[in-house]
Amino acid sequence: MTENSSSEDAVRAATEVMSSMDIAMLTTVDAGSSTGRLTSRPLSTQVHEDDGDVLFLVRRDSGVVTDIRANLQVNVAYSSMKAWVSLAGTAEVIDDRDTVARLWSSGADRFMEGGPEDPDNVVLKVHGDSVTYWGGDSLVGTAVETAKMVAGKDEDGDRGPTQVDLP
Repeated sequence: MTENSSSEDAVRAATEVMSSMDIAMLTTVDAGSSTGRLTSRPLSTQVHEDDGDVLFLVRRDSGVVTDIRANLQVNVAYSSMKAWVSLAGTAEVIDDRDTVARLWSSGADRFMEGGPEDPDNVVLKVHGDSVTYWGGDSLVGTAVETAKMVAGKDEDGDRGPTQVDLP
């Protein structure tokens, strides 16, 4: 069963789980597909905002930007041994040199051409509409809870993942 919530505590908990992970899988609707095929790509998250929004650096001429210009609906997924998060929302391409420079990192230097001053480097902001997450405890705690659930001995009454409507 999924727990639904929109409280500030639930939003904070969801963003804390997201903030514990760097690499996300961004899923877009493929602009070149006539059937609505989904395409996923790994991206390094530059910023996790308190309201659930996330920011990435991308190339203006990338497939990601092409897809988003055709359909703003996206999903951002994170997964680790301790937790998973699925953020649904809409994407926006932000062409602001100051923001690109603020987000630029040594990781961006390794994977992106031209540096922060290159006009082809832009910010992709995902405005979260809702987030579903599970976990966040230690790996051992997660393994114990999973084993209890599988064995039918979940006395704590794990309600499953939590669905949060974002502001």
